Amino acid sequence: MIKIDFEFETQYGVYRDALYLPEDHTYTQEEITAMEMERVNAWIYEVENPPEPEPEIIVINGVKYIKIEIDGQIVLKPVGV
Repeated sequence: MIKIDFEFETQYGVYRDALYLPEDHTYTQEEITAMEMERVNAWIYEVENPPEPEPEIIVINGVKYIKIEIDGQIVLKPVGV
């Protein structure tokens, strides 16, 4: 196994990573660069599109509610309604 360290300067800072390839790999430099760019682009996508936070669930008298904000106020909405 060989390790190929790489880094790219992005608009969000330096991205550093590594590829681990078999000693006898037959990838060309262009293919290796494409694999590196795929990782960089996936990271940039995650930075620009973070996952939505999980809603907070509250149980009152056996009924589940999610906390949501409407016009600056926190309200409880029954789950499934």
